[in-house]
Amino acid sequence: MDQREALEAAQRAIEELRSELKTARRHVRSLVSLIERHETQLSVQQSSIARLDRILMELLTGRTWRTLRAAGRLIGKLVPFRSGAEQVLVRNGSYLVCDQPEPRDSTPRSGKIRISGWCLAPDGVDSVQVDIPSLPLIETSPNVPRPDVKRSHPELDCTGRSGFSIDFDSLQLPNGRYPITIRLISNGKAVNHTKTSVRIDHERGFASDYERWIQEIEQPGKELIRLKLPSLERRPLISIVMPVYKTNPPDLSAAIQSVIDQTYDNWELCIADDYSSCAEVKSILEDFAAGDRRIKLEFRSERGGISRASNSALEMTTGDYVCFLDHDDTLAPNALAYICEALDRCPEADLLYSDSDKIDERGNRYEPFLKPDWSPDLLLSENYITHLLTLRKDLLQKIGSFDPASDGAQDYDLILKAVERAAKIEHIPRVLYHWRAIEGSTATAIEYKQYALDAAGQALARYCERASDRMKVEPGKFVGRWRIRYAVPPDTRVSIIIAAGGRVDALRTNLSSLLSKTVYPIYEVVVMDNSKHNTIEKVVKDFSGGPHGVRYIDWRNKPFNYSLINNTAARHCDSAVLLFLNDDTSVIEPDWLEAMLELVVRPEVGAVGAKLLYPDRRIQHAGVVMGLYDNCGHAFKGLNGDTQHYFDFPDVIRNVSAVTGACLATKAQTFWEVGGFDETEFAVAFNDIDLCLKIGSRGYRVLYTPHALLYHFEAFSKTPKDLIPHPQEVAAMRSKWGVIIAADPYYNPNLTRNDEDFSLRKKSDSI
Repeated sequence: MDQREALEAAQRAIEELRSELKTARRHVRSLVSLIERHETQLSVQQSSIARLDRILMELLTGRTWRTLRAAGRLIGKLVPFRSGAEQVLVRNGSYLVCDQPEPRDSTPRSGKIRISGWCLAPDGVDSVQVDIPSLPLIETSPNVPRPDVKRSHPELDCTGRSGFSIDFDSLQLPNGRYPITIRLISNGKAVNHTKTSVRIDHERGFASDYERWIQEIEQPGKELIRLKLPSLERRPLISIVMPVYKTNPPDLSAAIQSVIDQTYDNWELCIADDYSSCAEVKSILEDFAAGDRRIKLEFRSERGGISRASNSALEMTTGDYVCFLDHDDTLAPNALAYICEALDRCPEADLLYSDSDKIDERGNRYEPFLKPDWSPDLLLSENYITHLLTLRKDLLQKIGSFDPASDGAQDYDLILKAVERAAKIEHIPRVLYHWRAIEGSTATAIEYKQYALDAAGQALARYCERASDRMKVEPGKFVGRWRIRYAVPPDTRVSIIIAAGGRVDALRTNLSSLLSKTVYPIYEVVVMDNSKHNTIEKVVKDFSGGPHGVRYIDWRNKPFNYSLINNTAARHCDSAVLLFLNDDTSVIEPDWLEAMLELVVRPEVGAVGAKLLYPDRRIQHAGVVMGLYDNCGHAFKGLNGDTQHYFDFPDVIRNVSAVTGACLATKAQTFWEVGGFDETEFAVAFNDIDLCLKIGSRGYRVLYTPHALLYHFEAFSKTPKDLIPHPQEVAAMRSKWGVIIAADPYYNPNLTRNDEDFSLRKKSDSI
């Protein structure tokens, strides 16, 4: 065989190998797709089981069950049943529910363990006793807010605080499974009890809920991405930019090693040392560079600050995409693999970001930030994107390099510039970045670096100047949070529509606070009277002589149809903005109306909702999350409205899928563009959610603002029958909006769908 024939044979062999490789990749993709489909089917089955369990609980603890019991038709004196994570016992008219730990939960635990649930008794609850072998008897009084229980059992629950929570230290117990007996004490005696158990394992047990989540949810996904990695069609070179200055040597080594340990190998690490004075830092960098040709180094000849050092590193990059790693943080082993997987799925993405957490000085992971998908208004309230940020190289070239004037918030400044030009922004719901928190660092507390706060405010101010002369920046409620203010066009008029169901005292309180506290001057009030008497009309007349018009529309003695009532009222209004307000609300902040108005008049915004508190200042509404309880729920409901929760989400303007109709503003044009409230399918429940989802489906934003603050006494306008969602409306929601119920873009899939507190998802949760 001559040389030419040999070359042709080699080329044929190469082509055959390429074909086999392509086939193998196709088979791997099919296998991975099959695994993912099986996981989805399993999740659907878990969701169906959880939904049936919840229906069973509603039946057995609801009004029908209590009616049967009162009529003497209750079979047996003790009725145990399971509902998801709950063991419910009904005995002697009392209720005892254990939320956690679950009786069949085999999760190993160590350290502090929480026992929680709720209880009710006809004669009141003295205390809850928890009996654990080898430990002294633990006793507590119910004092945890449970508005859901109060709604279901108003005749027994007078306080709304029927929940209990007890922590005990398991370190004093040897390994093993321990039975737990919980007793409900009423009138000095135990009237009910239930049992659960916990598995103690100090070697393998979880010290925190996050550690449990890592083992249950995060770890299984690692094997799947490693299986998928060889089949990816796109394998771009990713440049990692790392500025270095006087880094703690072990932390620097850990940061670089986390790049070397990546399961995806087509990367380059571009390091610029900003004239560090530590000889050990230089030695570490040179040793790593000598051991891996993918590591590029530059030692700057003078100190220039983090932006200039980052720019020096940027100049060395040759990849199609650039991501950023601080000199003492670390990447998750599959970080780059997940970036490539996202690019393979969404090749048009210009900017990608992931979830992140923090690591302490001992390397322990904590405080995960499980983020929503692209949320432009949340970004203007706080830099939620932070890490892991990845940009397409040509986008980076368009927006320019880091600005030294933004040192301390240089990443925020770069992100704000990037989102202005990015055609597609992709969120990877995986914890791919570990932010090291050491004493004095921004990760520990932003208050440590006032210059970083100042730089962030200035970066936002420059963004506002570029975007519109109608925008300005103000500090938010908490340090490191911001409020963007928007100018309201002159003479913008608002029609405040109130559907009154007959609670005279509620309406009087509403109108009194509304007319005396609201500082925005250009509005009218329209009261739709859906009562069965003439007292509502008399109340309206009492307020009709003020500077603001209070109009009365007679809709008495007609069935309650929230959608029809409000649509009818809206047809009687000619204002540019419609604001639907429950009669059981009361103004807290005088500038509440302007806070909503300045957002809803923006062309890109379709609806705005307010922060609503119960009278005891617990949160009633801070935005709606789709998918909770297999339908929807109010974010942070029942939590203290005056304390900080989950990266301050209840206290910043942010994008949401829906807001409650108890206080909802929309432009009249937008309202009628989507057809108003649905009078047929959603006459009583979910009409506000449906309206917001229709608005969102047209490309408008739905926003929540905490700066419009009101009390909500909740449901005065509805009868007890109306408080229970009609089955046909529940079914209509799931049929019409099943896609967004399955995956709310503004709620992370790693958070629970069985509660409203943004806690971590459990393996048993439906997704």
